[in-house]
Amino acid sequence: MKAQTARKRLLIWGVLTLLLCLFPAFVSSQYLLRIAALMVFWIGMAGSWNLMSGYTGYVDFGPVAYFGIGSYAAALVMTEGGGSFFLALPAAGCTAALVALLIGMPTLRLKGAYFAIATFAFAETMKQVTLEFDRTFGIFFFQGSHGITLPIAPYGNAFFLYCSLAVASLVLLAHHWIENSRFGYALKAVHEAEDTAELSGVNTFGVKLTAYAMSAFFLGVFGGIEAYWITYITPADVFSVHKTVQMVIMTLLGGMGTFLGPIVGAVFLTGVSEILGLTFVEYYLILVGMIIVGVILLLPRGIVGTWKERKRLRSL
Repeated sequence: MKAQTARKRLLIWGVLTLLLCLFPAFVSSQYLLRIAALMVFWIGMAGSWNLMSGYTGYVDFGPVAYFGIGSYAAALVMTEGGGSFFLALPAAGCTAALVALLIGMPTLRLKGAYFAIATFAFAETMKQVTLEFDRTFGIFFFQGSHGITLPIAPYGNAFFLYCSLAVASLVLLAHHWIENSRFGYALKAVHEAEDTAELSGVNTFGVKLTAYAMSAFFLGVFGGIEAYWITYITPADVFSVHKTVQMVIMTLLGGMGTFLGPIVGAVFLTGVSEILGLTFVEYYLILVGMIIVGVILLLPRGIVGTWKERKRLRSL
């Protein structure tokens, strides 16, 4: 039964991937291509956060730290190092993962609100470091509040759609692996009863640290993609808490700790925001907020989580 469900999930994503690959061939509107690219981008971002927080229950309020680290790593590789975009992306991911390993060693020993506060504080610290580093040490590296301008990409939105699609597919393959491996069962054991799992022989700290580094790697890669996409980054933008909030809300809307949750949540929130933004320019954020609150109140386990729960109850 589980194998059949896993095949269905992969089939759904495979069909969506095929449709998205063909989308630029049939649509010439740059606006529609941009919306499609944004949806896929946020599927990957929400999925990256879900890899750690969704399966372990450790709510990370600082994932934007690794997004920002990836943005700056990619920007510095391309501007200071003269590297290409395709060299900058793995550098961005590896830099973010390495920092996550260093930060995760102390913070993952905390639990609950303490972990959430520690990760949030780290993200804010990284923003201040990039703002003040040059002024403090008298060298030009992060360029402070002026930010860094990257080479202008000679590609359109279709290129970034394909880039985001490739990385988002890797993120969802990681979800598939987690849902069908001993590593995934260990993560779920951490979520359900960490102390009991540890007494049973599960290396709870090791699996948490691995998931944390995986999440950071993908977030760093997405940071590199956006940096090249918008061609200009500042600390206030790439370390913005709004990015964290968006990742968390999308995952909550779709369903934490599920394969389809980030897909459903990202498509739903991005689509609703764009539709309401075109119709109600001045008030759309209020309406989006009301919709989010309504969905969470009516479907506390998220859209996919609630659907799975009701399906399970009907089968009893």
